Parts: sequence; C-alpha cells; structure tokens
Amino acid sequence: MSDSRSRSAPEARRPRDFRSAVGGLDRATYENLRRALALGRWPDGRPLEPRQREICMEAVLTWEADHLPPEARTGYIDRGACADAPGGEASVDRIRILGEE
Repeated sequence: MSDSRSRSAPEARRPRDFRSAVGGLDRATYENLRRALALGRWPDGRPLEPRQREICMEAVLTWEADHLPPEARTGYIDRGACADAPGGEASVDRIRILGEE
C-alpha cells in the first residue's frame, strides 16, 4: 500500500505557500542560494537554469524581507546618505563653470 501520500511530508509540516517555505530556511541555505546566484552555478558546478535563477532570487529576497533589517537586504539604497553628510544638505557641492566667479 504505497501511494504518493505516504511518501510526502506530513500535512502539519508541509509549507502552504512559497513565503512560508522560504521563511523556514536556515541561514546556511540562504547563503548557499545567494552564492549560487552570484556564481551562476550550484555548488556541484552545474549551471543555474534561467527558471532556477528566478526562483533562487525570489527566495533570497523573500528570506531577507523576513529575517534582515532593510539596510542589510539586497538592493538597499540609503536615501538619507546625502543628508547625513557633514554639514547636511546645505553643504552640497555646486558645479563651477570656468570663467564664472
């Protein structure tokens, strides 16, 4: 009596959606996915297929959104960097055209 149900994960442990599946990944798995994306290949040397790259990227971004502060996530842009510079916004350098005073 061997059907597909007996081989699958118990219902209580099976993730219901992509986000919950990714949320359950440990940090080492997340790091491996990031490394695979950066190198374009799996640890065994096989190249990532385009669909695998898409899924890995979505998994990495989803995991980061759940586990990392915004400034530590992939693609973070510090929009306050100029305002935090010494002197604040008033110290913005201006282009000086030669011959003008």
